[in-house]
Amino acid sequence: MPRTARGYRSTVWRLLLLPLFVCAAVPQQRDAEKDTTAILQANYLYNIAKLVEWKDASMRNGNFIIGVIGSANLYQELIKQYSTRTIGKQPIEVRKLPRTADVERCHLLFVGQSDLSLLPDIYKNLAKSPTLVVTEYEGALDDGAVVNFVRVNNLLKYELSLANATKHGVVVGLTLRNLAHRVEE
Repeated sequence: MPRTARGYRSTVWRLLLLPLFVCAAVPQQRDAEKDTTAILQANYLYNIAKLVEWKDASMRNGNFIIGVIGSANLYQELIKQYSTRTIGKQPIEVRKLPRTADVERCHLLFVGQSDLSLLPDIYKNLAKSPTLVVTEYEGALDDGAVVNFVRVNNLLKYELSLANATKHGVVVGLTLRNLAHRVEE
């Protein structure tokens, strides 16, 4: 009988301690909430890239390069979700670019809120480049951005400049125009 009581107590202790060991073995998630803005922006960038065409034939060869200045969370999300995908037949390559106005050639360039001071020089340097510039500040389309993220009723949306797209040799598909919050001709 003592052996049964001891076995019973041992089993009870194991059952009580098992959840502690299971929880300790599972990697804990970050305390901070997920950056839903970065997740949504990454999704938008991928889909925007699928819905435009570059007139410059050289942009249809090699890797499809998405450059990110600032916004480490967006960069990480692009790597995590889209670095193994393609745009057409081009594999996606995501690059974290240094905080400088001397931007290397890329198909799509995102400049985050923290690096707005670089934009006037970036716009000058990319004036004749087939790079689609994406930003996130009021008045960005007037300054030269092709796509700009905006908040509308607390939802992330984008606005689009067809004139800036044309300057950069980018043809914007009808679907992308129709889904935009606002389109400037």
